[in-house]
Amino acid sequence: MAERVEFAFLRTELHTGLTTAKIAATAKDDKKKQRNRTMARKAYDSALHFLRKSEITESEVAELKPQIEELRKALRELGEDV
Repeated sequence: MAERVEFAFLRTELHTGLTTAKIAATAKDDKKKQRNRTMARKAYDSALHFLRKSEITESEVAELKPQIEELRKALRELGEDV
């Protein structure tokens, strides 16, 4: 049961990061762009931190990897060093 909660948390954190990265990429206002870029980076860092500590299955990790890569790419496009 704990593994499913961890997996759901990681999936949600990555989804949040991707959403805020997309908002940052399209924002016209610099403050909005920076705020959302920061939130996306925090979601990315949080997901990686908890992924290392989680007990999710290898198949669940494999399911999350494309989202991790997509978020990493989006952050790089926003100028983050990840």
